[in-house]
Amino acid sequence: MFEKIILNRSISGPAITVGELAEALLFYQNVHITLDYGSLAAMIKEIGMGNLLSLLARPNVSAVYSDQTLGVRTETINGIPKHSFIAFSLVGNKDGEKLNSRKKRVANLLERQGYDKKRARRYSENFKLRVPARLPTSDYYIDGGVVEAAKQDLLDTSFISDSMKLVLAENAKVDFDQNEIIFRAVPYLDGFSIETNLNFDLINSQRKAMSPALEDVSPAHFINHILSSKLDAIMAAHYGGEFYTSQLSSNIIQLKNRALLKRAGIERKEIEEFSSIVIGDFPRVRDIINSRERSFDEFLKLLDKSDKFREWAKGVNPDEKLVKEYWGSVSSVGWINKIPSKSLRYVMNTTIGAINPGAGLFASAADTFLVEKIFGGWRPSHFVDRHLKPFLDE
Repeated sequence: MFEKIILNRSISGPAITVGELAEALLFYQNVHITLDYGSLAAMIKEIGMGNLLSLLARPNVSAVYSDQTLGVRTETINGIPKHSFIAFSLVGNKDGEKLNSRKKRVANLLERQGYDKKRARRYSENFKLRVPARLPTSDYYIDGGVVEAAKQDLLDTSFISDSMKLVLAENAKVDFDQNEIIFRAVPYLDGFSIETNLNFDLINSQRKAMSPALEDVSPAHFINHILSSKLDAIMAAHYGGEFYTSQLSSNIIQLKNRALLKRAGIERKEIEEFSSIVIGDFPRVRDIINSRERSFDEFLKLLDKSDKFREWAKGVNPDEKLVKEYWGSVSSVGWINKIPSKSLRYVMNTTIGAINPGAGLFASAADTFLVEKIFGGWRPSHFVDRHLKPFLDE
């Protein structure tokens, strides 16, 4: 269990958060991050490019990068909105400079984040050396690219209808009879048109009522989830299944293939239960970092002490519960539990005193902590109680 995870998007939808990254680093032996232009910008803003590069220098952390953004292009032809799936990249900056290479585009991103040109170029070169490019329009993930593969999903009218019901539930609470919702993609020229009975004026009005900051959505916004979920499904299959992405995308993928993200879903639930039961009243790792009550630099110091804990988590049988294994290891100290405390202290005093006569005073204060350290061996509670909980203590 917890051998490897691929981090793609946050459970709530946008780019993966620093807190979710931290939580994955704490539990998993190997962490692989899929970055695009938006998620790279968000990561740099939160932890800085220096920290990101240091993280990627660790042997158990890797990443791939795509500066292509997937989306839906809409144009009106003969009064009919025509849509098409596309992938696009930044080709220039505000000064008119051509950004015709990945190195230049990443350097431009860094400059927009406040880095000077020299530092931005150096970081961009380092990033290029550490992180290979993997474009969704190439044949790397699937022959013909993701955009072409997503077009085939548009032909499955039942899948599109069921998917859009999930998207609607995520974006608004409009009272629609699920059986009466119409949403389908109809081939039109070299793209498609959308037929739907959803009232987007009503949907957007309700969204604004919930939060004025929410932007308007349209049929194109809804159908774009088919494209992004297709990319998620293809990458999940490519990397082997332990794939962390948004809940909405997971639900859409499972309309097609319910087994694809099953393992990652199980492990996500295990971490949720572990945090709730073992950590208890302390905040979640991801929450305390996302709220900036702890910095990522502070977390990296905690991470350096977590090797044994991750090794233990990896060794938990996939058919067993993480919490059950934890409490089992905590309560099982072995033969040392059978020795009366007074006798144990005598043995320790005698043994340590024989080795170092000046240590008698120290040995006489032996408590459970020292007993466990000398006789009980390492257990996951050592990391949780001595390092993790103090880190989470607000």
